[in-house]
Amino acid sequence: MLKLITLTILTFFTAYTYAGNGDKIAVALQTGNTSELASMFNSSIELVMPSTSNVYTKEQAKIVLDNFFKINTPSKATLSHETTGSQSAMLIFDLVTKNGNFRVTIVATTANSSFVINEFKIQ
Repeated sequence: MLKLITLTILTFFTAYTYAGNGDKIAVALQTGNTSELASMFNSSIELVMPSTSNVYTKEQAKIVLDNFFKINTPSKATLSHETTGSQSAMLIFDLVTKNGNFRVTIVATTANSSFVINEFKIQ
């Protein structure tokens, strides 16, 4: 019984630790704040865009996203789904821009009390 209670408490605190990242990312998407997004990127990141797909360094991915947001000025971003495990997380956002609506999918690792984005897809 004690193991079950400990596991439940640990699971709650793990989920609570990462719950704020969805809101933080939504604000960064809505404002086109690529510096905030890039601060959460892994040193290399898979970036999938409507016109391109590649593995970039953190700095290169920031530049590609800057260009995307220059063309597609964001007006609203909403977290529509979030799944968080002990070592990974997936977040899905609905992004509204002046040129259309997009779905943003983010896959991150959450091990060792960190949140690091490994995949960033805009579809």
